[in-house]
Amino acid sequence: MKLLVFSDSHSHAKNIEKAIEIHGGVCDFVIFLGDGLRDVDYLRSKYPSLAFFALKGNCDAFMSSDYPSYSVLDLDGKRVLVTHGHLFGVKSGYERIAKVASELGAEAVFFGHTHQPIDDIYDLENGDRIRLFNPGSIGYDGIYGVVNIKAGAIVTSHGKI
Repeated sequence: MKLLVFSDSHSHAKNIEKAIEIHGGVCDFVIFLGDGLRDVDYLRSKYPSLAFFALKGNCDAFMSSDYPSYSVLDLDGKRVLVTHGHLFGVKSGYERIAKVASELGAEAVFFGHTHQPIDDIYDLENGDRIRLFNPGSIGYDGIYGVVNIKAGAIVTSHGKI
């Protein structure tokens, strides 16, 4: 399963469009982690064959409440907490978001908000290891995430337009 993961487009939908085109418009799922939901509405109409999942970020307060602030997704047998990150204080550290992911039975968390790409493992005191993945800001820096789930593993990387 191939996922393209975006966050923080901030009205730069064309940047997401460029990233999708780099991948030939082919992926199993597009995940948008907030701060630019209007961009997602545009992209859904441009790419009706792509499956999108979008979350509300702190700059999306004006958008419909139909968009959650966080969710746990089952992605090819892997549980992943997806969120923008502001509700979990990610600008101050990652322990809180890693603990929440563990409590929800997730082995990874995808989040945005900081605009900084991250691909790391967080070791909790209870022995759980949570993958932390932030795709960076597609809007300001042109950085996004590529996730492949295969052979029971989550393989993450960053792309740049």
